[in-house]
Amino acid sequence: MAVAVVELDGQTITATNANFETLAPGTKAQGRSILEWIHADDHPLLRNLVGPTSGVSGREQKCEMRIGRRPDGPWRWMLVAATVLPENEAGARRRALFYFIDIHTQKSHELLESERARRWNYALVSSGLGVWDHDYRRQEYFYSQTWRAMRGYASTGATPFASTEQWLQLVHPDDRDFVAHAIERQKAGDLKYMNFEYRERHCDGHWIWIECRGDAVEYFPDNRPSRIIGTDQDVTDRKDAEALLAHTRQRLEMALTTSRIGVFEHDRATGTVYADARICEIYGFDDQPESFDIQRVFDLVHPEDLKRAAAGSAGLTPGGAPASSEFRIHRENDGSLRHIRHLVRLHIGEDGQETIVGINWDVTEEVRLRQDLVTAKQLAEARNFELDRAKSDIEYAALHDYLTALPNRRFLEDELERRVSIAAASDVNVGLLQIDIDDFKGINSAYGHGAGDRVLSHSAQTLLDLSKHNDFVARMGGDEFAMIISYDGGCDRLEQTAKRIQLELAKPVVLDDGRVRLSASIGIATLESEGAGGAAAMLRDSDHALKQAKSKGAGQIAFYTPGIRFSDAVDRKPSDRLMQAIDQSEFVPFYQPQYDAETLDIRGIETLARWRQADGSFSEPSSFIPLAQSLNIMNMIDASILSQALEDHRRWREDGLAPPRLSLNLSPHRLSDPALVPELQRTELPAGTLTFELLESIFLDQQDDVSAYNLKQIRRLGINIDVDDFGTGYTSITGLLKVAPNGLKIARELVMPLPRSYDQRAIVKSIVDIGKTLNIEVIAEGVETRQHARILTELGCDALQGYWLARPMPADAMETLLRRKMAEASA
Repeated sequence: MAVAVVELDGQTITATNANFETLAPGTKAQGRSILEWIHADDHPLLRNLVGPTSGVSGREQKCEMRIGRRPDGPWRWMLVAATVLPENEAGARRRALFYFIDIHTQKSHELLESERARRWNYALVSSGLGVWDHDYRRQEYFYSQTWRAMRGYASTGATPFASTEQWLQLVHPDDRDFVAHAIERQKAGDLKYMNFEYRERHCDGHWIWIECRGDAVEYFPDNRPSRIIGTDQDVTDRKDAEALLAHTRQRLEMALTTSRIGVFEHDRATGTVYADARICEIYGFDDQPESFDIQRVFDLVHPEDLKRAAAGSAGLTPGGAPASSEFRIHRENDGSLRHIRHLVRLHIGEDGQETIVGINWDVTEEVRLRQDLVTAKQLAEARNFELDRAKSDIEYAALHDYLTALPNRRFLEDELERRVSIAAASDVNVGLLQIDIDDFKGINSAYGHGAGDRVLSHSAQTLLDLSKHNDFVARMGGDEFAMIISYDGGCDRLEQTAKRIQLELAKPVVLDDGRVRLSASIGIATLESEGAGGAAAMLRDSDHALKQAKSKGAGQIAFYTPGIRFSDAVDRKPSDRLMQAIDQSEFVPFYQPQYDAETLDIRGIETLARWRQADGSFSEPSSFIPLAQSLNIMNMIDASILSQALEDHRRWREDGLAPPRLSLNLSPHRLSDPALVPELQRTELPAGTLTFELLESIFLDQQDDVSAYNLKQIRRLGINIDVDDFGTGYTSITGLLKVAPNGLKIARELVMPLPRSYDQRAIVKSIVDIGKTLNIEVIAEGVETRQHARILTELGCDALQGYWLARPMPADAMETLLRRKMAEASA
């Protein structure tokens, strides 16, 4: 023990023992300040120890200080006791006796433990761990401030529960039984329940997740824990994150499963691939390996795609953009060709290991769809182009003659109207020449229709060559042409032009079998003609003039005069009567059934045109078709018959008679009519209702653009095509394939001789065989006797039509027949 006497007024050491001197060897203490031996931070302790307020004289005071030699020490912790000595004489200085006891080892240990406790407390607070201490032996329960704060309780004071049972009421109902059981197991020393999670109600009402960890530190004699200390941690954020992660993982898994995307990792160093089940499914690995060598995949890649498949992964860089590619494989299990999309990214692990992470998915159907879309787009573009071209062709065809490419009658009428309007406002005159090739029918008969077409083309070119820049040349139809001439002065130019035309046309034309010379009759009308009244009048007057020229003989020219018009009116009566019949709807449909050759059930109805006369009789087509064709009004009759037939068919359907399809004759002229398809589209007839019968003619082998377009559109409307009078013309198999008809109608000329001619039967049999080979229905018309029906059935005809079965009949009789057949079928 070190001892020193200190004069308190100056804090000077007046006496020491030997132990005190050892505190600072080599330094004499007497006469020095005691403060030189005390750590500067402890000087206030010295003043408190022996200061004026330190206590009564003679009473010992104690405190702990660091003692050494200033300024650097070394310092040691000592227990310092001081006793103020009594004053023996009045006015003597105050002194105190100091005792110094070395407690450095003990104090250092205490300070170390205190620092450890402080650090531990800091660690607990910063980590968010709340400490609890359950001493079951003493029934003492401790909860730290952090434990209270995480539940929203006050840092001091009583907890809102007084027992375990009350506290359990704060636990989530779904967790309450488990927590009560866990506490009992903790008390029993079950290590499995020293760590668990549960939900507890926060003081503001929401639920928080608590992770509870505890351990026994003291035990009862029977080895049951008597004291358990542990920590609670608020893991709500972690549990929410886990729930979100689980939900996200579930959604990702669902997305991957739904989209059939496979995920894999490829170790670049070893070449090993770690893949999920979907990758194995994509590549057809029936053994479902969790890992395999990358070469197993490369062995399945299409040889043409192998380089591209390998290059995608080879170019990856750390932190770079992902690489994607698409390649084909042959699946390992079934060898099927599949299209695979490949997306990869390079990942560098903490150990520097390079791993390629990626996804694969089968896009075979997508590729097929894409190819189908490309094909569909190309087809659509081609069809649009075709439609645009067809539209242009139709617009052109509507105003031009398909054979000569000259403007047609419609174009001529529009142009003549325009010229007349211009002439009315100027001094220019307008003349119209109507030109007819003499004996054109004789050329067709002698040299054939092909030669006739060449004559018409030659005539058109001759007229164009003779026309001046402002003249207008057109083909009016058949062998008739027209030329509009604007001129000044008198009519001499018109006559001169007409004569030049006759001279040029008279030059020899070389045909296949010789040469012919043409002549032309020409009728001329002008605005100055007496009785002329505009474009329509000029057309009428030039027609009268042409007839006057032809009445004089071939190669004549006639100008219009009013007298010509009067004499021609007498000859117009049949034409006017026919036009009147159209206006008054005197043309009506008659119907002739077509029967199944085996069952004699009605399987079709042919529609025929009849002219109803004033006396109630009906005229055959032969009495009006030639005149209608010459007047170019056959299309109007056809349109009327079609409209009435479709209306009858609609009424029969609504009455529940289940009528079979209708068939109507379609002339070549009608087929080339640009207005045909729009008229059919407006009818909105159901598919399979109608069949058009085309005459076996040159139109099957050589169709103009409008006819070809109309045929295509007719099929798109669901209308069938049959070839009428097959076997009487010269249709080639190529032409037949080009038209691709639904049916062939054997001409009555071939059917009539069947009972007496075996050669004729062989011809019909060959036609039937052609139909069977091309999957075309064969219909025989002209079935006049039972013997005809028997022979045609034996030869393999599909359907029969003729007087022996049923004659053509009006709509009411056809309706009666349909009702009788329906009644017989249901009986």
